[in-house]
Amino acid sequence: MLLVTAVLLCVSTFVAQGASPGYYWRDFDGSIPPDAYAGGIDINSRPIYIAQVYDRFLIPAKLYYNDNTAYYEYGGKEYGVKQNIKILCTEHPELFEWISTSNEAINSITGKYLVKGGYEPGCTTYIGRIRKDGEVLVGKALADNLPVHAGLYVTKNQATHHSTKFEVLSFNLDTTNDIV
Repeated sequence: MLLVTAVLLCVSTFVAQGASPGYYWRDFDGSIPPDAYAGGIDINSRPIYIAQVYDRFLIPAKLYYNDNTAYYEYGGKEYGVKQNIKILCTEHPELFEWISTSNEAINSITGKYLVKGGYEPGCTTYIGRIRKDGEVLVGKALADNLPVHAGLYVTKNQATHHSTKFEVLSFNLDTTNDIV
């Protein structure tokens, strides 16, 4: 299982040809590294970090500040795990951009590199976020072959929330060769 996780994580991490990566997935050891990228905020204005977990598939998740459990949605339920977690990190957070989109528009976004956050059969899985009840929650944005399942899935208080309008995370590839 660890080998499968490692292979999938390598596939999900973009490396520009001839350049060092602009972001990477770091093993999560229970503490937030200084280069972790926060994609949301909780009700107390503390950061919510972007994570990946392996549970049947590679799934985007969220990590709250001072909580070593990664929370994710699968099959309409919220799950929490404390192992097999990666956290999204970067030395250049300014190269990330959140793009407003919807189920219908996500596949029409051009000129942007959308950050893939995992893998589920029949779907392209991106990192997405939405404002919900005073928080900016991160989760998985499903696109492509399964329109009935398309959209953003986030969790809050052990409940799943689905949205057809959301923001998707992109990374600016044009400046990665200029980073020294």
